[in-house]
This record gives sequence, C-alpha cells and structure tokens, in this order.
Amino acid sequence: MKRKRLTASIIALVMSVSLPMTTYAANWYLEDGSVTVNADNSGQTVTQGSGSAVPDEAPVITQRNSSAETSNTITINASENATANVTISNVNIDTSGAAVSTGGKGNVNIELDGTNTLKSGRYHAGLEKSQDGKLTLTDENANGKLIATGGDYGAGIGGDDQGNGKNITITGGEITATGGSHGAGIGGGYYGNGNDITITGGKVTATGGNGAAGIGGGNYKDGNDINIAGGKVTATGGDYGAGIGGGNQGNGKNITITGGEVTAAGGTNGAGIGGGLRKEGEKITVSGDATLKVQGGLTDEWDGAGAGIGNGGRHNGDTGSFIPVNGAETEPATSNLTTGKIEYYAPGADMTKDEPTSTTFGSLVQPEPSSPGKTGAPVEYRMQTSASEPVQGNGKSTGYKAPVQGHFYQVVGQDGKDMIFCTAQKKDVLAIATDSDFAMLTGKMVDIEALRKQGVRRIIFATKRATSTFLLSELLEKRAYGETWSLIHDGENVAFTAVEKMMDISSILTRLQTK
Repeated sequence: MKRKRLTASIIALVMSVSLPMTTYAANWYLEDGSVTVNADNSGQTVTQGSGSAVPDEAPVITQRNSSAETSNTITINASENATANVTISNVNIDTSGAAVSTGGKGNVNIELDGTNTLKSGRYHAGLEKSQDGKLTLTDENANGKLIATGGDYGAGIGGDDQGNGKNITITGGEITATGGSHGAGIGGGYYGNGNDITITGGKVTATGGNGAAGIGGGNYKDGNDINIAGGKVTATGGDYGAGIGGGNQGNGKNITITGGEVTAAGGTNGAGIGGGLRKEGEKITVSGDATLKVQGGLTDEWDGAGAGIGNGGRHNGDTGSFIPVNGAETEPATSNLTTGKIEYYAPGADMTKDEPTSTTFGSLVQPEPSSPGKTGAPVEYRMQTSASEPVQGNGKSTGYKAPVQGHFYQVVGQDGKDMIFCTAQKKDVLAIATDSDFAMLTGKMVDIEALRKQGVRRIIFATKRATSTFLLSELLEKRAYGETWSLIHDGENVAFTAVEKMMDISSILTRLQTK
C-alpha cells in the first residue's frame, strides 16, 4: 500500500512539474497602477504595481475611464531573441517620465485599439524606444489611434534626450507624433539619430520640435535609411530641420519612397526631404506609385531656403556679413517612378491651395534605341508651371520668362510658357530634348555644380532642328560673367549666354549639329 501511495505521489509530482504554465489574455487597468511587461524565451509576464508576475501572452492595457489622465506608465521589456506583444486600448497617460517605454534587446509589437494619448515629461519621448530590436506599431482592427507627444529633448516616437530613434516600423493606425523641443516627430531625441524607420500604412503625421526633423534626426543629428512604402504621411520639420531627413546641421541619406501619399516640408532653412540647415541630402529614391509634395523651409537673415529635395540652406561670408545661399536641389532617382509624381512647392507656399513650381511625373516612356540591338534609356516627362523674371540673351532682351528655380535646369518656350520636355542619361551624359523649333534651356551655376556632384559631365540639348552640347566644367569657367546662363535654340540658330553680363559664351559648345 505504501508503495502504491509513493508511486502515485511521484506521478503527481512529475505531472505538476511537466505541465506548462497557464496563459491567458487579460485587461490591465492603469487606474490600478503602472504596468510592466517582460518577454523572454520562456514566455511573457505582466506585473502591475507591487504585485507578482502573471503569465500573459497577449495583455490588453487600458483604462476604465480614458477621459481622465493618469500618471501611471507602461514599460515593455523584451530580451534577446524574444518578442513582446501588447495591445494598448484607450489609454490617456500624462507623466513626468516616459508614458510608454521599451527596453531590452528583443522586439516589441504594439497593437493600437481606440484612442491612445501619450504625453511624456522633459527628456523623454512620448513613446520611448530604448530596446535594440524592432518596435512595430500595428492596427489590425483598423480602429487604432495614437497621439504621442515628447517632452523637451525627446521625440514623439523614438529616442529620449541624446537617444537614437531606430528600427521603428509603422504598418497602420492614425498616428500623430510630435517631438518636444530638439526632438524629432519620429526618430531621434536631442543629439540622437533617426535611422531605419519604415512606414507601410496608416495615416501618419510627424512634426519635429525646434531643430529636429519631422521624421529623422533630432537636433544636430542625421536621419538615414528611411523607407515609406504606403499610407498617408505628413512630415514637418521644426526650425532648421528637414521634413524627412536630418535635424539642424544633420544629413539626410538613403531615403526611399516607393508608395503612399507623402507631404514633406522643411522648417526654416531645412529641406523638404534631405538635409537640415547647412547639410546635405543624398541617395534619395522615389519610385512606383508614390505621390509626393515637397517644400523647402524659408530663408532667414543668415541662411538660405532649403531645397524641396536636397540640401539645407547655407550662407557665404563671415559673421556679421552673411550672404544667404539656398540649398542645392538633389535630383532624386526616379527611373522606376511609374504612376506617381513629385510636386515641388516654393518655400512659404500653401501646398493645399497654391500651384507647384514644378512637377515630375512618372509614366515612363521608352525612347528609340540609339543603335540596332540597344535599348534606349527611360525618359522622364516634367511639366513646370511657374515663371519669374525675363532672361537676357546675346545682349538683347528675349522677353522669355524662366521658371522659378526648382531643379537643376528649366526649359521654356518663345511665348514665355514652360515646356514639356524629356530627359535621358547614359553614364555621365545627360540629354534634354523637346520637339519644338524654339526652346531655351536655362539654369544657375550653383546647380551645375550640383549636377557634377551627381556624376554628370556633359549636357546635350536637342530641339527639332538643332542639337548642341557642352561640358559642365567649361560652363563653370564662365562663372565670372554671372550665375545665370541660357542656351537658346531658334530653328537652326543657337546662342549661349551668361545672362548677368550678357556675355556670349557659345565658344564652349563642343559640338553643334544642325538637323
């Protein structure tokens, strides 16, 4: 009998040890205390206040009355190779610390249900990402809203004071992220980079604090490796920051937009997409059906306006005698832009009412091969829609109007209206063509410099009855005669002029072909 009882006890003990822990999904109410979620390779637990850890693989953190603010907070930790999964539903947190913070080396997934308001204190991000892995915000039920506001020096979503905002993915939800002073809307806090940020869906509005990007770097830092593939995204930089890219004196590089509707506006001196004040925007790609509206920030008494896509404004001269210089435009890679478009707006314009200064359309066209067996390069059609002052040519007023500077060059007709033209590039040669007897190609020397940095060595300009070509280096040698240049084709006649001093520079045309 004793042996049977001993055997039964051993069996019961073995069963109790080998049975898995019971898991469940529960509601956790912030009125009852702050909540901490810990995920590791053995599972996930939730601790509230001073209570014990409770296994819960899918906790829902909420409030009984979301109209009342709470100072209780949410902390989510995920260890290496683990993923924490949490739903926040109708929370309303206003605290002196971080409203929601993540930690550890693993991944964190946050599902949004209802309206969630996060307001953090000084030095903290609204939703503060401190873990090394990926933070993913989802809205599987299509009913989620997040309003995340950082305190001074903190991002709306991303880094705290001197913290980077990296490995952040948004797949859905209506998200409003506002950085505190010096913090990005989404990205770095003060002195923090904003890297590896991806948006694939949802409605996202990101506004940077003073000195920071809407999406990207905090004050003094870069915004790199930013990808937008879908959704409706509005990004506005604080003063001196880019809409998407670098914060004040921060670069914006490797920015790729393959889909969605994107509106990007730089703060004072900042680019719409690219560099913050005095810094550069590089390796920017727009493709697919992406639709963009871009606008550089305004000039001030020290530095010039930011580019729509490209560099932040800068200045020449010494302290006390600054000469503002507008940021150079960077031509984005658009060879795979199909049904999308890029609209460029002048600094200070109302992008909801005013006309763009220029538009780059997708709808690629395949030109005729240059020789049998070869495929022609894609052609991009660009319509420009604004005009400024008359341009002079060969010492005489042409009466033709050059469009407002929006890209590296402009093409206008004899009636002063902007023309449709096509471009193609093969290696270091850029070809610009229009099917018209008369056309004027015009631009600024500073943009010729920018084209050279993009790898262009020679430009070919072709109209119905004439083709001319020149080296960019030789045109820059004529800079002493003025910053504006114009190349006019009128039937078979060709004239190349440095506008300010009305100097004929046709001698630099290295080939002149009459059709």
